[in-house]
Amino acid sequence: MDPADTPGGVDPFSKTSCMDGKMQRHSQFPPPLEAADSVSRVLDDDDLLIEIIVRLGLPTSLIRAILVCKRWFFIVSNKAFLRRFRSLHPPRLLGFYVSTRSTDELLPVLLRPCFVSMLPQPPELATAVRLAENYSLEAYDEELACILDCQNDTILLHGFQGKKILWGVHWPLCPERGVVEPPMAPYDQFDGASPAGTCAQFLLKEEGDGKSLTFIWLSMAYLIEGKKYSIKYKANIYTLQDGLWHWRSSAAAVLPSPRSDLNPLLSGNKIYMEHSTSIAALNLTTSNFTSIPLPEGMERYICEDMMMSRANDSGIYLIHLEILQLRIWLHRGDNSGSMRNWLLLDDICLREMLDALGMAGGEQPTLLNTSETGDNLQFVFLKMGQCALYLDIKHRELRKVYEVTEDDRTLERIYPFMMTWPPTFPVLKNDPARTVERAGTI
Repeated sequence: MDPADTPGGVDPFSKTSCMDGKMQRHSQFPPPLEAADSVSRVLDDDDLLIEIIVRLGLPTSLIRAILVCKRWFFIVSNKAFLRRFRSLHPPRLLGFYVSTRSTDELLPVLLRPCFVSMLPQPPELATAVRLAENYSLEAYDEELACILDCQNDTILLHGFQGKKILWGVHWPLCPERGVVEPPMAPYDQFDGASPAGTCAQFLLKEEGDGKSLTFIWLSMAYLIEGKKYSIKYKANIYTLQDGLWHWRSSAAAVLPSPRSDLNPLLSGNKIYMEHSTSIAALNLTTSNFTSIPLPEGMERYICEDMMMSRANDSGIYLIHLEILQLRIWLHRGDNSGSMRNWLLLDDICLREMLDALGMAGGEQPTLLNTSETGDNLQFVFLKMGQCALYLDIKHRELRKVYEVTEDDRTLERIYPFMMTWPPTFPVLKNDPARTVERAGTI
């Protein structure tokens, strides 16, 4: 570098002669005391400190930050800060539980799920990945054990132990929380419903503060009128607080006949259910339902080419795969029931990605049904034969992450498992300032 190119025409790395004949290196770096003063001015400014901490990237870094001092504790644990941090750094996908089904023609049952880690992971998350990998499901018999729902780091399991039926909500990253059984399913009375049959679905919902869990038992019965029939749904809503379930409310509605493979989705205060030409939304607050037409050109579909997923703003994503073209739509979750409320977010061609994996020219990929796609639709899982493919939506990266090698099993479903959010912070004792919200700091 030419000295003329530096401020003041001085080369900061040049050596010049002093009057005593000794060589001295000139430097533009401030003396240690001035540097310390500069750092202090930054760290003593809450606004600047927030801008630094919010860029740390991992929730494990927030745990270290709160241990510095009480001031840092209040900044990091502030709800507005946590909302901003999550928007910038969505919970990371640690891995997934994969569900396989036996191919026995007499008893094609689901087998006990196993955990597959997503690699590589930052060293800071090694402990979390290890906990998920080592979490034991040995209490359940191998056959007829399945995951009913999975949200972030919380899973709802159903299985058998001998002749005993086991249900349980599990937290693999926090084994000290133990296993909590779901509330007892109520015996719902369906006035005017035909005894043709009933079934039920379980839905989990983590509240925004991460401290409570909502459990919904969705039951249904058939209403038959001549040759037509509809479905009467009833949802009983419970909240888990301090290890105890509390009944909160219920909602009921009559909806058109759904698809045969009913797969309801809970997003915000609504339960969404797929029908042959529309999506029905049951509002748990008002007990009303709306019918949402599918986007234009999607009047009919089959289960392998369409999937719903939760959206952060209480709406839903609609993922549609046609041959090698993946389209992603967003519905805001309002009550207008208009096709104009579908927003096409992305249109992805998979051909080149499959070429790069050497998997082009084979059978067509299908959507692999999952309970989560991450905040703002971070990823999608696809199925090709007995292989599971992971598509990173943002970075347009496709890779194979799992393959069933047993001849007597087939790939059934994947349950993404996310890093815990929000982090569990220690409680400050005898500090009244902890109860004061610093909502104006962000």
